[in-house]
Amino acid sequence: MAQATGYDRLALGLEATSVYHWPLFETLSQAAALQPWDPQWFVLNPKVVQAFRQTYVDRAKTDRSDAVLIADAIRFGRLRPVPPPDPRFTALKVLTRHRYHLVRTVAAEKTRALTELFCLWGGYAQARTDSAFFSDIFGQASQHVLAHYTPDQVALTPLTTLATEIAAVGGNRLRAPDDIAATVQALARKAFRLHPQESQARHLSLVMHLDTIQALQRQLRALDKPLARELAALAQTLTSVPGIGPVYGAGILAEIGPVGRFPSDDALAKYAGLTWRTHQSGPFDAPDRPLTRSGSSYLRYYLVEAADRVRVRDPHFGAFYARKYAGATHHAHHRALVLTARKLVSVIYGLLTRGQLYDGRRFGT
Repeated sequence: MAQATGYDRLALGLEATSVYHWPLFETLSQAAALQPWDPQWFVLNPKVVQAFRQTYVDRAKTDRSDAVLIADAIRFGRLRPVPPPDPRFTALKVLTRHRYHLVRTVAAEKTRALTELFCLWGGYAQARTDSAFFSDIFGQASQHVLAHYTPDQVALTPLTTLATEIAAVGGNRLRAPDDIAATVQALARKAFRLHPQESQARHLSLVMHLDTIQALQRQLRALDKPLARELAALAQTLTSVPGIGPVYGAGILAEIGPVGRFPSDDALAKYAGLTWRTHQSGPFDAPDRPLTRSGSSYLRYYLVEAADRVRVRDPHFGAFYARKYAGATHHAHHRALVLTARKLVSVIYGLLTRGQLYDGRRFGT
């Protein structure tokens, strides 16, 4: 503090290093001793710091030299200050990122379970497309069958017994449990005949994957309530867009934070990594431009996932997606979806900056 004597304001910079800078940022922003200087805060992308370092020749890398380097980058300008941490957005971000990782873990567990399922049951995962079968192979009734029976056991179980059990576990909500039982038994008889020792090991592995999936899904349901509560505490209009519910609305809002820190929707799109690098030299302009993918991968995920739902529920976004899909020469769905997400960024920026509800006639194509 003694070094700040004689100055009217302070500019404090930190390098964004995963979560390691965040506790220090939180602590300094709440420090009463700094408030008389009305500090400005700068959080620098490590790429910016590394690029700025290259302007020096043979500079040693120490903690002190890194601090001087960050200070020089701030003095150089072209950096926008960021607001101090807002606990409302921080709490929401913790929950939405935790949910994001839970969803990815569930998907990974399902993939591993499908591997064991193929070895044990052969065409079980594909049967639902051409026969009376479970609508979700990871649903309650299907998981019960997989957890309690091996293919050999199903083949020897009376069909009426199996159908009655499937109907009971499904809460009598399943259509044609007799036909489902017949399909399960037919699959069991066609399954690979593995060595009993291997079959037992794979069945145990499958059961443990299913238990893990159920536990993770319980955590997801438990997380949705506090997530909705945190979202309700923020004034927002994102959920007025058809297809953006509490989960995606919370994820987008948590990663954006106070929208005032972005001067334009272009800046917000760049932060989400939804921009394309120009590759041009003389008269040549490359038609294929790679997505930057810089900035927040979480925000990019939530925007792309939300765009995939909005295009189905909103006719304006649906028409925009269809045009981009028709104009693509390759990777049509992926290209059209990312472009739709970029359009969604502009709409979201307008909604948050003006505080208005979504109106497709105004924001339409």
